[in-house]
Amino acid sequence: MYTQTLYELSQEAERLLQLSRQQLQLLEKMPLSVPGDDAPQRALPWSQPNIAERHAMLNNELRKISRLEMVLAIVGTMKAGKSTTINAIVGTEVLPNRNHPMTALPTLIRHTPGQKEPVLHFSHDAPIDCLIKK
Repeated sequence: MYTQTLYELSQEAERLLQLSRQQLQLLEKMPLSVPGDDAPQRALPWSQPNIAERHAMLNNELRKISRLEMVLAIVGTMKAGKSTTINAIVGTEVLPNRNHPMTALPTLIRHTPGQKEPVLHFSHDAPIDCLIKK
């Protein structure tokens, strides 16, 4: 049941991304100024560099959709059950679940095929250093 729903959602996302790419291709063909227009030129959202950047972004999103790479954001107040929910989704305890706040920092969890044990990385370790020094 969930597999079919996930497949249908990914197909719809892919369709919308392809439609966006087609719209960008139409924008590429549009003139950036009108002949005889003496107004100063300014960077428009559909200028050539911006269109190329958007193409790259859409291609990257298409790649992620085809590989079923997803980002799931879980936000809530303290002690709302965020860690418990994530542990239930993952199927194992990757985040601590205690009576005191344990995951006060934004946490990114990434699945790596074949990896059994979680690896902890701190992109900004200054708050951790402060806690250790106390």
